[in-house]
Amino acid sequence: MVKIALEALASCSGCEVSILDLHEDLATLLDQAEIVYAPILMDVKEVPDDIDIAIVSGSVRNAENKERLEELREKSKYLIAYGTCACFGGITGMADLYTPEEVTSRTYSDNPSTESAPLPNEVVPELLSIVHPAADFTRIDGFIPGCPPKEQLTHDILIPLINDEAPDVPKKSVCADCKREMEHLEFDTIHRRIEGDPEPGKCFLSQGYICLGSVTLGRCGGLCTEAGVPCHGCGGPSLDVLREPSHDIYNGVIKRIAHLSKMPEKDVEKQIYDIGHIIYGFVIGSKTMEDKQVSLIPQLVKK
Repeated sequence: MVKIALEALASCSGCEVSILDLHEDLATLLDQAEIVYAPILMDVKEVPDDIDIAIVSGSVRNAENKERLEELREKSKYLIAYGTCACFGGITGMADLYTPEEVTSRTYSDNPSTESAPLPNEVVPELLSIVHPAADFTRIDGFIPGCPPKEQLTHDILIPLINDEAPDVPKKSVCADCKREMEHLEFDTIHRRIEGDPEPGKCFLSQGYICLGSVTLGRCGGLCTEAGVPCHGCGGPSLDVLREPSHDIYNGVIKRIAHLSKMPEKDVEKQIYDIGHIIYGFVIGSKTMEDKQVSLIPQLVKK
């Protein structure tokens, strides 16, 4: 029987819920494997020894997260980074736009929606200076990004891993699954995602909306674009962005919009604001993305 451990670090625990979303398939999984550690699902306090597959979600935000991640690495044969937070820092990485002091001040003493309170100083793990993905601290054997990963993808990866087989993992961008039609149009205005009423069936980029589908790993089936919402990039960077030092999420989107609209790239850039949230919202904590030759992340992160 394969022993599986699930650990949520700095996260919303949505990744663990996505595993439960396997529904009846969860029973099939449990016929072949036993979940021996999952604090969100069972009353267990200590990580057991001899784990076959450890699945860690969430980013590394404090000293306790780091210690638990390293313990999982020591006690498991395979360690999987599950979800975009564990793979690239995820949405929690946007805390890197502020210093730890600014974060704690906003939370406890300078928040207009709550009464001011002193900072906790007992039994509270120390914040690290920045948010980290799991691979910053230890060897990771597999990455399954997504916010959260979709249940069918989880099924198609976990079952082969349990059977000691290589899973067949999708490698295309969100655009490959999107049914909207791309057109070259003469537009000169970039729209916020909440502005106006996009034309159904037409590519968001072709209408001047910021959509990250072309630079985002497509394992979601293009659900957001089908529902009329531009891609926010929650699946993490596409493989061509990851592989090429000169490819970045920001310059990839700029070039695509300039190509479709025939606007000069500089004119497109002038209309893009709040880059940390809109462009790098799910990867700002990634050292891989920060180290790219053309990345703007180093200008945004406060260390």
